[in-house]
Amino acid sequence: MSKDTEFLRRIHLDMTGKIPTPDEVLDFLKDGSPNKRQKKIDHLLQSEASINYWTGLWVNWLIGRRSDNDDRRIGLTFWVWDALAENMPYNQFVQELVAAEGELRDNGAGNYVLRYDRSPVVLTSHTSRLFLGLPMQCAECHDHKTEAWLQEDFYGIAAFFTGIESERKGNIDLVNMIGDERRMNNFLITDKPQKSMWVDRLKAEISPRFLDGTEYNGTPIEKRKALAHWITDESNPYFSRAIVNRIWNHFMGRAFVEPLDGFGVENLPTNPSLLDWLANDFVIHGYDLRHLMRTILNSEAYQRTSETNKNNKNDELYYSHAYVKPLSAEQFFYSILQATGYERLQLHQLLEMGGRKQQGGGDRKRILRELERMKREHLQKFLFLLNNGEMEEIEAFNGTVPQALMMINGSLVNDSANHVERGSFINYVLEKWREPRERVEYIYLSVLSRLPTTKEKTYFQRYLEQSLYGDKNLAYEDLYWVLLNSVEFSLNH
Repeated sequence: MSKDTEFLRRIHLDMTGKIPTPDEVLDFLKDGSPNKRQKKIDHLLQSEASINYWTGLWVNWLIGRRSDNDDRRIGLTFWVWDALAENMPYNQFVQELVAAEGELRDNGAGNYVLRYDRSPVVLTSHTSRLFLGLPMQCAECHDHKTEAWLQEDFYGIAAFFTGIESERKGNIDLVNMIGDERRMNNFLITDKPQKSMWVDRLKAEISPRFLDGTEYNGTPIEKRKALAHWITDESNPYFSRAIVNRIWNHFMGRAFVEPLDGFGVENLPTNPSLLDWLANDFVIHGYDLRHLMRTILNSEAYQRTSETNKNNKNDELYYSHAYVKPLSAEQFFYSILQATGYERLQLHQLLEMGGRKQQGGGDRKRILRELERMKREHLQKFLFLLNNGEMEEIEAFNGTVPQALMMINGSLVNDSANHVERGSFINYVLEKWREPRERVEYIYLSVLSRLPTTKEKTYFQRYLEQSLYGDKNLAYEDLYWVLLNSVEFSLNH
């Protein structure tokens, strides 16, 4: 079983996208109640930090990592946030996305179909991959080489998405996620009564048809609703298993079926009985995503230590130990912000520059909005460093040269490590604590989310005493820099 600090760091990364604060670590260690892990799980499941993080995950899954200024991302973010805050049943969540209609001002789910330009082919490819875990995109050009899907199957689903129309209906005035007023184009989404679609590749007119071969015989303008209900129907063997597979992968570091959109005879599940049990339990509990997460997070499998022994070190199948996984780009970035005390430093500087002139609440809100904007701008720059030409596919921080240089010489780290810089992390530590032991403990808590071992404290004390620095405070900068650049910090373990 994992140690308390190991569990706490892991669940904060998985549920909020960043490491816990030193106070959160100490409070958890002091809690002697036998069910403190369960209480922590329940708390995080309903926390605003969790809703914010999972909103970002879902928006990335739905439309990719688009600019924060992109209208589709802004509109969809508001809708997803509300859906997660209300714990909307997952089947309803998917139905509203697939069959979205009406004005965007009233139904932000419509940003999903607009993101893909209402394209039947693109919507079929993305919807089948994300919501069913099926690699049907191959069947757009030819019959799938290894699976049962034919071109007729692909275009039978695409025919459900034909006839989607959008009409400009003025503007939407709103306040975006960083507190700025924003004006977006409003659109009315409707379906025209188009019964079928002509497919040049097949030189045929294709009518809407479900994957089980059943032809759709309803009214043309209701066909997207019919598709949405078929996708999410309890009898659909893929729907619940696909989302269980995705959530399990997020928490456990490995999916039952890989790749995530690879369900079929070519990629059989590693633990089929467990996958089926979780999928059935998910349906029984009303497609409740929080229930699914709670079930996984409370399991022994999730809470096991990542430390291995001679008997399980090679296990890659049975979850006898927690599998170490690289931090996602966002997890790494926001954990860096937390570990470096970025908000405290920037807030201090902003207040120094602007807070002296006006001390009113309105001005402080302006400063906080500016701080949030700065964070998002830093994130965009960080993601740009990771750019491999396929920005939407970026998932993990994998240690490229630009990333390494950012960690070694970047302003985020250097400014926070400068012990003479007012408001910097190390300056804060040196001023708040006088004893080396207390300083070292706080640095470890802030960066690695744990207290240092006796060996680590002894080693640093010897380093401090034997250092040739004229200013011994430079030794704390070295310790901080080493921990931030350690493998222990950059991995979720």
